[in-house]
Amino acid sequence: MEKLIELQGIDTKLKDINDLLGDLPLKVEGLNQQEVSMKTSLDTNKHRLKELEVEMHKREVDIAQIDGKVDKLKDQLFLVTNNKQYDALTTEIDHFKDKKSSFESEVIEFLEEKEQLTESIGSIESELGELTHDLQQRRQKLESAISESADEKLSLEKQRKERIDKIDINIISAYNKVMGARGGLAVVPIVGSGCGGCGAHIPPQTITEVRAGSAIHRCDMCGRFLYNEEISVN
Repeated sequence: MEKLIELQGIDTKLKDINDLLGDLPLKVEGLNQQEVSMKTSLDTNKHRLKELEVEMHKREVDIAQIDGKVDKLKDQLFLVTNNKQYDALTTEIDHFKDKKSSFESEVIEFLEEKEQLTESIGSIESELGELTHDLQQRRQKLESAISESADEKLSLEKQRKERIDKIDINIISAYNKVMGARGGLAVVPIVGSGCGGCGAHIPPQTITEVRAGSAIHRCDMCGRFLYNEEISVN
């Protein structure tokens, strides 16, 4: 039982260290993921912006070529000698005009998308700057807290392993389950005639055996291991 009491004392100190860190590690990890996501989104938008600029340039070249062809066809209209040739040229001109109109519509769509992307990139860059600043501060706090408690935590974890190696595996298994279910408190003293954890009444015979150290007992209500209140947890 003394080994369990010692183990509880070590685990309580480890819990205190982890409580000092609070949810900072989770927040830092969440911000890290958010930063990665924003950077990915920023890269994607910038890549698409480059693609749009290339596509817009292509369409501008296409439109310029069509204008050149239409001008040549219009010049040929003055040289035709019959209606059939005239109709053929005007039909071809109309075809190029329709194609030009389609290209111009695409350019307008590209311009609208480019404008939206530019705004989005500016917004993401601004948010990313604030996020990175916040993340740097939280990282510094986390690193400082971890650094301050690292040596103590390492020592406690070593002590914990030494204690566990000396305790029956079945008892350790039960201890760990109670630890997880009872907020990190698995070993408690008997206070008066009640459990020091949940306050449930402990039978006189059980109290006598616990105080005599003749057997290991657990509270029937909360499952915690019981010890004599005169023994202090290290």
